Formats: sequence, C-alpha cells, structure tokens
Amino acid sequence: MTRVKTMTWMLGALMVGTIMGIPILCLAANRDLTVMPKVAAGSIPMAGDYWALIVGIDQYQHVPPLETATRDATALRDVLVARYGFRTDHVTVLLNEQATRAGIEEALYRLGKQAGPTDSVLIYYAGHGQLDSDSQRGYWVPVEGKAQSPSTFISNALIRDEIAHMKAKHVYLVADSCFSGTLFAKSRSLPPLNDKFFQRLYANKSRWGLTSGQNEPVADQGKNGHSMFAYFLLKLLQENDQPYLVPSYIYNQIAPLVGRNAEQLPRSEPLQGAGDEGGQFVFRLASASGGPLPQARPTAPALSAPPSAPSAALSQAEQELQALHEQERQLEEQQRLAAMQAQIEAKKQELEQKKQQLQVAKAPSYSAPQQYSAPQQQGREITGKDGAPMMLVPTGEFLYGDNKERVSLPAFYLDKYEVSTRLYSAFIQATRHEEPKDWAQQIALVSQGDRPVVNVTWHDAEAYCRYYGKRLPTEQEWEKAARGTDGRIYPWGNDEPTSRHALFNTTSWNGYGTLAVVGSHEAGASPYGIHDLAGNVWEWTSSEYDSSTKVLRGGSWGNDPVSLRFAYRGGDHPTRRFAHFGFRCAQDRSN
Repeated sequence: MTRVKTMTWMLGALMVGTIMGIPILCLAANRDLTVMPKVAAGSIPMAGDYWALIVGIDQYQHVPPLETATRDATALRDVLVARYGFRTDHVTVLLNEQATRAGIEEALYRLGKQAGPTDSVLIYYAGHGQLDSDSQRGYWVPVEGKAQSPSTFISNALIRDEIAHMKAKHVYLVADSCFSGTLFAKSRSLPPLNDKFFQRLYANKSRWGLTSGQNEPVADQGKNGHSMFAYFLLKLLQENDQPYLVPSYIYNQIAPLVGRNAEQLPRSEPLQGAGDEGGQFVFRLASASGGPLPQARPTAPALSAPPSAPSAALSQAEQELQALHEQERQLEEQQRLAAMQAQIEAKKQELEQKKQQLQVAKAPSYSAPQQYSAPQQQGREITGKDGAPMMLVPTGEFLYGDNKERVSLPAFYLDKYEVSTRLYSAFIQATRHEEPKDWAQQIALVSQGDRPVVNVTWHDAEAYCRYYGKRLPTEQEWEKAARGTDGRIYPWGNDEPTSRHALFNTTSWNGYGTLAVVGSHEAGASPYGIHDLAGNVWEWTSSEYDSSTKVLRGGSWGNDPVSLRFAYRGGDHPTRRFAHFGFRCAQDRSN
C-alpha cells in the first residue's frame, strides 16, 4: 500500500526543527516533576529549550486511511525525549481526530509565540498530503480533509510563512513527499568537522529542509511498522553515538538507504524564501536519565598508525580550511548574485510602474468618481505607490466605540477604496507572492469592474501594504476614517443601511461576482470621502483582538446591519482566508 492514490495523494511526514540549542540544566528547583536531561559529555555550550509539535493521522474522515503515520509520530516523540533533550511538557502531540485544520494551525501559531530566540522547535507531520500537478503547490491534509477540496487543506505556503515568522534561530523541515522542490534555495553542503565548526553552524540562523523524495509517491509501509523514510530516520536518531547531528550528515546517512529500499530519492537543502542565513540545525545528544553516553569517535591519531600517515588532527584542519575556502567562495558568489538581483528588482519595479500607468489609462469608469487620478502628493487626496487614491483623515479627536470615548489621532491617509483584484494582481506579478484561493475566478471578472480582492490572510494584506510603503490601519484609525468626528453609527449617518449605502445581507455566495464594484455605493461614503467601509468585505487591521487573533472591521456582504455598525468588532486568526475577508492600506502623512 502506498500513501499516494490515483488523485496524487502523498504521505506528509513533516519535521520543522527550529534548533537554537539544547536545554541548559537548571540549577534552581523545578516546579514540575520532569527530569531535565543532561547533555552528553564533551558538548559545546548551546542555550535554549526544545519544543515540539508532532502530528500523526491514520484515521481520516473522508479520504483513505493510513497504517503507520501515528506509529511514526509517537516513535519520534519517544526518541526526541529520550535522547535529544526534549522535555515532555514542551512536546504537543496531535493524533487522528485531534489533528484538525484549526488544531494544527493553532498549534503552529502557539509554537511561534512560545519558542523564544534561543529555543528549538520541532514540527513533525505524518499523514496525507496532496500536490496540485498544474501549479506544483502542495498541501497537508488534516483529519477532516476532503479529496480534491483545497479549502479543507493546509497549504505549504502557509507552513513556510509560519516558519519564516518564527523567532527561533534554526528551522529544520523534514517532509515525506509533501513538499515540492520549489521550497528549496541553492544547496550548500558542508561536512561536519569539530566543535568550532558546529559552533559556527549553530551561530548562524538557518531554515533547512529534508524531503523523502521529489514529487513521487512514497510507501506507507516500510520496515518494522514504519514508512521507509521514517524507519531510517528513526534508526539513525536511536543509534547515533555522536554529540552532534546536522542536516547534511543526516541526509548523507539515510538517503542511500532510502533510495536502495524504495522508489524515492531524498533531498536536503535550505528552504526557499524562509530566512536562511547559512547555518545548520544542530541536534545535540543528551541522556534522559542523566547517565553517561558513548563518547564521540576519537579524533586523535591512533598510536599504532604508521609514522608516514598524516595525523587525524592535520587531516581535520585541512578539511576545515577547505570548508572555509568553500564558504568564502559561496559568500562572494552570493554577493554577486545579490547585486544582480537588486538590478533585476529595480528594472522590474520600473516596468511595473509603466504597466500600472497603462492599466490606469485603460481602467473602466464607474458611477463613482474616477478612481485613479494622476498622482497628487499634497492635500486632501494623494495617490499611493500602488496607484490607488488615498484620502486624508486630519489630526484631531473623534468619538471611539460604543462608549464614545474621546481619542485623538495624528493625521494619516487611508485608501479611498478596498484593494482590488487588479491592484493585487500587479503585486503578485512584482513579488511572486502566493495567489489567493480561487484566484482564477477573481481575475476573470477584472474587465467587469474593480471588485475587492478576497481570500487573503492578514499576512498577505500586511505584505501588500508594506511593499508599497504603506501599512494596515490600526483599529482606531479605521473607525475614525469611517465615522468622522460626530460619533455617527454608519459612514453616512445614523439611518439604517439600504442597498444604496452598502452590500450586505446577501444570503449566499454565488462566486466572485457576488461582491460589489469598489466605489459603486456613493451614498455610503464616509465624511472623508472613503468608500465601502460598511459591507462588501471585512477589512483586516493591524490591531490585536486577543493574543492570537487580529481585528476585522466593517462587516461584509453576508452580514446583517448590526455588523455594519462602526462599534462592532470582528476578529480571526491571521492565517485565515475567506471569501469575505479583504483589506485597505493606510499611510502616515509624512510619507
């Protein structure tokens, strides 16, 4: 039995190890009963704790079950706790019905918050994955995932974004077929040498990946009740007697074994676009019982070695010097590449500006005033770097919230309209940012008017605004722009909303055409001439709703009039994307 079916199903055994170091033995009394593991003799100093999220799914609700995923996951947990310094209270395990999409995403988010800049995070996923053969995009499949239904999956891009935003120094991603080669950057393989060499690898931030194959299927069954890839990975971790393990060594040990026993070829390289800075993840051997562990193989030359043979120390020094020369060569090459990329990016921006000018010239006219006028960098209205008009919200007080608290804000600009699919398309072309869900449907209607882009996460919205020198508005800025200074309930005043003012109370989603063209409800404009602040789509802000969610304001096409009131607050996890989530950008007046 394989973990890939005719619909391109794959096993995903994903390990993200953000290794900052192994826990230092605490001298103070511990409040729990966990025995802190002692570091193996001869180890070099590395600070921080280990954290782990381990996911294993066999009993799927809507797709074929697996047989070894939960066994792989629990076996990995055991070896990490027993041999590599992971505390049991720092290990989260999600098995079968616990591994929902919401559960996995929430656990990832918590790890990003819990693990500090000197901590180590390990994420292991064993279960189904799916690959879109046309776009070469991969997905994790949570326990409730449905075949050929990407809206029920967790995208690889989301996982990569979570890794990129983690505070930890080292991220080690081990994927059993779920991730395609597009995750990887240029390979750099350095041989493990001595303590100083490992210290250098540890000192530099890394985002490293190991996949069990390219895009080919991998077996669910292999040896001793584990998949073939998991079997050799676990065997290495269990039998290792060296103080340190790094990705390049792990790959060199298990890749030939996997290749000889299964029709798959592992791959190990830095992750693409995730913040790699040249280091490597360092596993450091520990003993859960505190007892001695086998010492590393001696580096000193044996006394019986022939006098004419070079000493091990000399050979090691030569290897280290060779590695340093190779590092120097790679750095010089990276500098040349960075210079060329800067020139390429400058040329792309120049071309993009010309494209935007052409698109503005061809933009359709609507009942609203002309949307994208010539750049005006002074006064009540300006044009942002993305070509969108922005309205001035002056300095001063306004009445905030249901209690109408007096709050004073400095002047700022806010986009006159919600960011449209047309503008977001230009951003994608310029940055190669991930396309939103159902992007083809959104793009298909651009010629019929500018509708707001939807299915964007908070991270997507923040990236767009930042790219054009803007930012997401705070919750207070958004509310002032919407209600002015007189404490009104809606942008147009206190009258109940009608179809003249906003799009709301729509009973069902009938595709992207459900949304209103931006600026088409003139009667609903705010006192500052800003449109669509009530209804159409919820809008992300930069403010926190609570410790794990961001504030959304304004209501959407499917909400009742209560949700359109300016004092009404919504909130959701920043990785969520729905057909009623959009955004607009703000900009400081000084910009």
